[in-house]
Amino acid sequence: MKTQAVALAMTLAVATAFSRSLPNSSPMSSSLVPTDTSPLLPRAVTGTTSLLAVAAAADYVPDEVPPLKRNPPRNIALLIEPTPFTHVSGYANRFNEMLRFLSKAGDNVDILTVDAKTPKEELPTERFGYKIEHTQGFVFPLYDHISLTFDLPEMKGAKMMERNRPDLIHVTSPGFMLFAGLFYARVMRIPLVLSYHTHLPLYARNYGGFIPYHEEMAWALLRFAHSRADLTLVTSPQMKAVVCT
Repeated sequence: MKTQAVALAMTLAVATAFSRSLPNSSPMSSSLVPTDTSPLLPRAVTGTTSLLAVAAAADYVPDEVPPLKRNPPRNIALLIEPTPFTHVSGYANRFNEMLRFLSKAGDNVDILTVDAKTPKEELPTERFGYKIEHTQGFVFPLYDHISLTFDLPEMKGAKMMERNRPDLIHVTSPGFMLFAGLFYARVMRIPLVLSYHTHLPLYARNYGGFIPYHEEMAWALLRFAHSRADLTLVTSPQMKAVVCT
């Protein structure tokens, strides 16, 4: 039930934040934090049409959750790295539950992910009625259980969005597909949502301690990426406190 609640909250956070930028949409009371208080999302990157904020999924309690179909269905491009579809974990459960709720809401989702370890004939092709496309990638040398990608040379993400232009792009962070998502959102002028799942500075400290200024570089990369998003989602109030202090 906790996983379902978090997934529903993430889904509604995306829908609510995006609907705020559209005409004739009802605002929802939430604890979205303006990015001028966040080291992850500095005030320097602002815009009259952007909603720059950090939302923790757990901030949305059941009494504040609006009906799933309060707003018209959206077209969503979901770029996920690493894949959540070939293993069991909290990360995988979160995306599977989010897709389940998006399906209930009637939203259309185009999914792009990467899995360089699973044989092509065994790759999943759909989830909750949504087609899953796979792009070329590579196994991460420091942790060979996951596959990463720049979505090159195929640029499947761009082709997917040209076929069915999304209302918003949702990309996981941190990772390499993140940079493809930033590029597509900027060039196509589509609102961008980033969901932050792995605290990069901590991993840099644990696995990259031999690299000078590893934590500083990790924070710099995160600021670069997330300051270009319209909304950042985090998975807990604790993580929200870390990125907003």
